[in-house]
Amino acid sequence: MKVLLQALAWLALIPVRILGRLPLALARRLVRPLAPVLRLAMRPRTRVVRRNLALCFPEQSDGWREGMLRAHYRHLAESLAEIAQAWYRPGRLDQSYGEVVGLEHLAPARESGQGVLLVTGHVTCLELGARLFGEQVEARGIYRPLRNRVLNQAQNRGRARYAEAMIPRDDLRAMVRHLRSGGILWYAPDQDFGPERSLFAPFFGLPTATARGLLELARLGRAVVVPMYPIKDERSGRVIVHIEPPLEDFPGSRPEIDLTRFNAFLERRIREAPAQYWWLHKRFKTVPPGQARRY
Repeated sequence: MKVLLQALAWLALIPVRILGRLPLALARRLVRPLAPVLRLAMRPRTRVVRRNLALCFPEQSDGWREGMLRAHYRHLAESLAEIAQAWYRPGRLDQSYGEVVGLEHLAPARESGQGVLLVTGHVTCLELGARLFGEQVEARGIYRPLRNRVLNQAQNRGRARYAEAMIPRDDLRAMVRHLRSGGILWYAPDQDFGPERSLFAPFFGLPTATARGLLELARLGRAVVVPMYPIKDERSGRVIVHIEPPLEDFPGSRPEIDLTRFNAFLERRIREAPAQYWWLHKRFKTVPPGQARRY
């Protein structure tokens, strides 16, 4: 069975390779009809998306949230083409793909030799944003290894086009070593890792389990923490990677305040393009003692 699954994965990658070599606009158009198919095929996750939107945007109408749900699945479908382009597009990406703004915010840390922890969130255009950034600046990323060996190899080979290296998420020693050597590390800690690895901090007005690992990694790596967020322009389709000024005195002496600052950055950027955030994740699964379950 394992061999069969790997063979099927290899076959599934053939159209992905083809998509990666087509013009980006055409590749997106080809996969866009998959949006309603994904919405129906992933019904449990569609319920999660609907619930997340209700939790985060209670002031909006049901019609607005349903429109946002449909738009989210459109971006999710288009992300298949964007991943293909990021992994398989030969040469450098030109200006039609997008750009990175705010690179000057990395300069002080790089000149001093201090490592940079580049923090972001899970967004549908993240992979294309990573390639745009990686073609400008050498950086490593934190990733979760995939169970399927063929897909895991394809992921790592594809990212080798623009990432200096990828570090498994359980290899803390490698992360710290990279940061202490003055390297840049890409990290998206916006997931619910349970009460043992989190502290509660406000996110869209809700006490939300927020990963303490962000603070521990920054402290152990003696790194400057720089917020980054990619947003796809709805009209042009270009992905703009926004790099913000470093967070001052981060981490400080009060972890809850630090994590609140990170969540505030993330919420502010999400509100600029709500449909592009990764609403499939049960971001609010862990609740404070005594509160009702949210899913």
